Amino acid sequence: MLRSIINFLFFIILPPFFAWGNIEKSKKKMNPYALVPTTLYVGMDVAKTGYGWYQKTGNAYEFHGSIDTSRIVWNLDYGFGKIERNALKQKGSYAHTNGHYLRIGAGYTFLSPTLQHNVFFIGLYYAKSNFDFHIKSNKLTCNHAPEKPCLPLCEAPDSLKDLQGNGAANWWELVAGTKVQFVSIVSIGCTARYRFAQKLKDRKEFLPFDLLGWGLREDAYAFGYNAYLLVRVPLQKNKLK
Repeated sequence: MLRSIINFLFFIILPPFFAWGNIEKSKKKMNPYALVPTTLYVGMDVAKTGYGWYQKTGNAYEFHGSIDTSRIVWNLDYGFGKIERNALKQKGSYAHTNGHYLRIGAGYTFLSPTLQHNVFFIGLYYAKSNFDFHIKSNKLTCNHAPEKPCLPLCEAPDSLKDLQGNGAANWWELVAGTKVQFVSIVSIGCTARYRFAQKLKDRKEFLPFDLLGWGLREDAYAFGYNAYLLVRVPLQKNKLK
């Protein structure tokens, strides 16, 4: 718990220092218009896809779109894919989840507008996930020494030996993030997320499976991160003071 909180605070503190080097390159600032859209971003979370490939848990993708004003950042994320964990050969369980999720929210940026459209923001998001799941379990967690044989109590109940279904969930996220120019019209975005207040439809709390967009379903809260590769589209001409 303490380690997770420290990591989250680290990601909140780090982005402004990362962005500051690029901000200092432009001493001239854009004339701020608080509610006028200045920039459109579209891109993909490369961290999520890369992590799934590395862990061999399946293909997962997340696409990002946002419209920025001089002070408000409006964000929309859409993700889809699958997560599969198979430990049947190790007398464990098999869990497969596939589906999609949507995240929408807004944040407040603390940096003055610049020619590079760099931002550091903190915001609140609402997320919803729809999914199908498949669970197989031959054994429950054994409470005896490994060298001793399994007892009938170690066997999984019939309801978990081969169970399929679908569901939906929603939750809230507190997000801190940054977007900085990388080269030309390409920017890099990084976010750290604290997910909380998860609500699961049809009360499947007893089922340990992965929830797309959240993480392991049985966790009461979750930390996450994103690393976006973004294309930046200016929506108005730079207006200098």
